Amino acid sequence: MSRLLPILTALSVGLFVALGLLTKGWLEPSGHSVFDSYLTGYSAETARAYLTALTSEQTALYLGLFRWLDTVFPIILALTLGGFIWTQASGAAKPLRVLAAVSPGVYLVFDLSENAAVAYLLWSGPEVAEAAIKQASTYTMGKWISLGLAALVCIWAWRMVPKNEVTT
Repeated sequence: MSRLLPILTALSVGLFVALGLLTKGWLEPSGHSVFDSYLTGYSAETARAYLTALTSEQTALYLGLFRWLDTVFPIILALTLGGFIWTQASGAAKPLRVLAAVSPGVYLVFDLSENAAVAYLLWSGPEVAEAAIKQASTYTMGKWISLGLAALVCIWAWRMVPKNEVTT
């Protein structure tokens, strides 16, 4: 895992940069932000305003290349975080080490669920049901909370777990 970690890290950074470029360059019409960027979620009014502001080309980009990258990114990021935790928590008891290393999977589930819910919003357009907006917004908040918790587990593994000489 320790040899694979730099590759996963580079892929995570590259995908994040690509998503940021697409977001800033093409998916923020009239100052609106993409759904993924709201740390505390978004209201039905905010979601509908964004959906109304998107052109058909922007919607196609969001549902096409952006969605593909935003599906691959959380998978690679979860593997990166899990791999980092695994290598850094070498001194932890095996069950705790395994549990800690798979904890970024919670983030992965929320992010992929958010992506599916946002795709539904985009397909539905501004007339989308308020319940669908609330569900997507809840997944967005869950994604950010679980990513923050995964980061805390990384810090725990890096700074607080005793290190063994050999990592696997």
